[in-house]
Amino acid sequence: MRALAVLLALAACGQDKIDAHATGTADYNHKALLAAVDGFVAKGRTADAYGELAATIRQLRPGMDRSVAHEAELRLVVLALGPVRAQAGKPLRAQIDSLALTVWPTLLAPPVEEDKLLVVRDLKAPELVPKPGEDADAYLLRLCGGPLAADCKHVVPEQQGEVIRSLAYRHGVERTRNAILECQPCQGEGADPGWHAAVLQWEEIDRASAETIVDTERAADPDNWPLAGAASEDDPELPEAELSPRGDIIVGGHAYGPNQLRIDVLRELRGKSDVIALHLHPDTTLAQAKGVLLDARKAGATRVAVIAREPTYPYRRRAYWIAAGTGLRANLRASDSLQLLLHAIDEVAGPGTVARVD
Repeated sequence: MRALAVLLALAACGQDKIDAHATGTADYNHKALLAAVDGFVAKGRTADAYGELAATIRQLRPGMDRSVAHEAELRLVVLALGPVRAQAGKPLRAQIDSLALTVWPTLLAPPVEEDKLLVVRDLKAPELVPKPGEDADAYLLRLCGGPLAADCKHVVPEQQGEVIRSLAYRHGVERTRNAILECQPCQGEGADPGWHAAVLQWEEIDRASAETIVDTERAADPDNWPLAGAASEDDPELPEAELSPRGDIIVGGHAYGPNQLRIDVLRELRGKSDVIALHLHPDTTLAQAKGVLLDARKAGATRVAVIAREPTYPYRRRAYWIAAGTGLRANLRASDSLQLLLHAIDEVAGPGTVARVD
């Protein structure tokens, strides 16, 4: 009911402004805007329907005057709440698949405005629109390498969705506040409380998405992976575990210390294969790496793929092979780093070489 009240108030707010100046057939695309909103509602207010609404408004915008453009902006930011809230609590992957090409591009874009003389529109705005045939992952990768580079180029691709989601919802809060401030019937005594509720809902969504963003950006820094060189090979895409700074193995978000349970977890991770992948920090000592490798061997893994990153964006994943007690010896000390071992392998061997960790 509250959402219905918001939409009814929205229609009234925009209609009062439009009727004050529109005459004859020169309605500045107002009727087409209303028809597009009706189509969105008829299609169940889904993310895909919202994407169609946003595309229609982009096409209509050049013919809008200030009042119609403001109404379009108000409708876009409030109606986005429906598909966004429908995805709340779902895994990030599901949210990316549903919203990255449909809702987030509109929230990331500049507000809907009429054309003005002597005003240059944001040159990055067209780059925020998904390209034909572009999937969600390619879209996010392009954004972080282009128009949103300052916000997420420092993040590995696997975590870019979370950063862009947080940025989109922050914009959603700001644009909703600004749009309601410019709508006189939406404020003051007697104004529909649905407008205030819309701002509160965006603020709640924004807080939830920003809650872990600092930790995510820190963990997604490419410097947390070894640097890939000449002896690395394509990522074999194996089941993967991570060694935390405190020495725990992390699998599926759960940490396991050096005990029998960790060996059982690694055995379950490898399944029927005799290899697994590990995410080890480049500063991990060879002594620390050996401890994990010995547990992996007890779990049935004869060798381990260490995930590394190419040095330039988009930091593509590469892999080196390491094992405890077997392979090419680099004559390093136990206190030397994993990165030093990999550099040594780059100098004397090629892809597929198994580096011995003593």
